[in-house]
Amino acid sequence: MPKIIVPVDFSETAAAALRFGTYLAEVLQMDLEVVHVFDANFSFAQAVSTGAQQAEKERLATKLTDFTHAHAYPVLATFQGNLATLPAIKTIVLAGFPGPTIQLLSAAEDAFLVVMGGVGAGEETTPKTLFGGVARKVATGGGCPVILLPRGYGYPQIERLAIAFAEAAEIKKTSAFTRPLIKALHPEVHFLHVRHADLEEELKNEENFLDLATEPGFPSYTFQYQTLPPGRVTTQLLDYARDKDIGLLVIGGKRRDFWDQLFHQSHLKPLLRRAEVPLLVIPYTE
Repeated sequence: MPKIIVPVDFSETAAAALRFGTYLAEVLQMDLEVVHVFDANFSFAQAVSTGAQQAEKERLATKLTDFTHAHAYPVLATFQGNLATLPAIKTIVLAGFPGPTIQLLSAAEDAFLVVMGGVGAGEETTPKTLFGGVARKVATGGGCPVILLPRGYGYPQIERLAIAFAEAAEIKKTSAFTRPLIKALHPEVHFLHVRHADLEEELKNEENFLDLATEPGFPSYTFQYQTLPPGRVTTQLLDYARDKDIGLLVIGGKRRDFWDQLFHQSHLKPLLRRAEVPLLVIPYTE
């Protein structure tokens, strides 16, 4: 069965990601895998002995189980009438570097989605680093789509979903993922586009969008279409998401092109710091 992976660093943002991942696992009828990765090379246990390292791993496994019970099971309790569809939950503690380890997990054949904090407190992250650095690695180099949760995010609720795109063709490339998500969540769907400075290019892009909207497999045939004035992409998208109370902002693009620009270090920090809604990253290759 497909699974949703939630990396956990025991921060408040990770708790929000676990609640969000649990909610999606239930509505999408998927399994849930909760993972904590600790860097044994920097841990006290590594410096002492292999036995001490194993004891540390067992301590973290107990903490992860307690963390999962505290934040996932209350979400499941809201689905008491659907016991047959509740997700199977698995907790895993691994030693390694968080970024590459989570990337590897996301490349598994049954990995459907990763849900994680864009920036975490890093309570058990060693050495202490911005969790956003791990999020960037997973979002731009992972094997499946990723949802990044903003700091301070509360209980999962997606009444409105916005799909942002640079070129209309991107919508078709990401529809295999967005269509089942929309079908399960039943949100109000917005298609969001920052206008080209070139009017001819913009008219061509709008025509392509309207053509796609009539084809089979389009993410949603009931939608709002909104173009935004030219400007800084991240600012425009996040302002719209905030003003329209968007519950999930979806962005897809080609690896090493749109995504590399959007998730460049100079854009990443302000993106994660300013985001007030979850971001769904769907990078794709040609």
